[in-house]
Amino acid sequence: MKNYFIINPVAGKGKAIEIVEKQIEIVSEELKKDNEFIIIHTHHPGDGTEICKEICEENKDQVINVFACGGDGTCFEVLNGIIGYKNVRFGMLPVGSCNDFLKTFPGYDFLDIEKQLKGKTIDVDTVKVNDEYIINVANFGFDARANDDQLKLRSKYKSVKTAYNMALVKNILSPKLGDSVEVTVDGKNVFEGKMLLSAVANAKYYGGGYKCAPLADVSDGLIDVVLVRKISVITFAKLVKFYKAGEHLNNKKFDKYVIFVRGKDIVINAKNDLTSSYDGEVRHSLNYHLEISDKKVKFILPSAN
Repeated sequence: MKNYFIINPVAGKGKAIEIVEKQIEIVSEELKKDNEFIIIHTHHPGDGTEICKEICEENKDQVINVFACGGDGTCFEVLNGIIGYKNVRFGMLPVGSCNDFLKTFPGYDFLDIEKQLKGKTIDVDTVKVNDEYIINVANFGFDARANDDQLKLRSKYKSVKTAYNMALVKNILSPKLGDSVEVTVDGKNVFEGKMLLSAVANAKYYGGGYKCAPLADVSDGLIDVVLVRKISVITFAKLVKFYKAGEHLNNKKFDKYVIFVRGKDIVINAKNDLTSSYDGEVRHSLNYHLEISDKKVKFILPSAN
């Protein structure tokens, strides 16, 4: 079987290529006999999507494995390149700064290529957001702006964590905290007013470990919508640790602040530019349409041994 490894060479502080090559090298000789390993480097934003589209077209008549090797951004690009190709098995190698989708699958060694090759696939839902696809979470408002700012601050701070913390402080203190939005789910209006943030989720985690959608199931054909009304800075500071731990859906402290609903078709309309993050990729718009897609992906779960 052909195995394509799409690597972002700057991922993992520039060590992604080395890590992947080492993992391929230690694959057993028995498996190497039946597998071909093809490494391709990305060179600029969006490159991964175009590369994967070409790979899929060239291999339409055979089953192939395509591995996204990097962080959430690389996974997003690879997903949008393989979407709709039923002959493709989608794998992830977490060699980037953040791999939030994989946190939904604790206990699996996604870095071990041999275990990936011996693993099984599960059908995973995807969500279409306007004209792009996500596999994890699309978030809107405060935390999306913080993500946008931390990307800009990375050149100033060597640590991604430091950049993100500085971005959080900047946005917490912003006089523009809160966005005026109208949200409908399956044609029913569920919220209209000032929103702090919302996570429209297929999986459970985002933002480097925030358990925004603790009840999400990647294969149930539904999207989990978690919306937090605009709150004061003091209230935010008191509650954010519970939100990060995924306790906001069963904690009475959140009852008047959080709206939780599931559906298949979500529309978010904003009065002003609303920052969003599609699996970590920043977008800006006044209008967003999210819907569960019939284009599932065959996602590789590594074997236990």
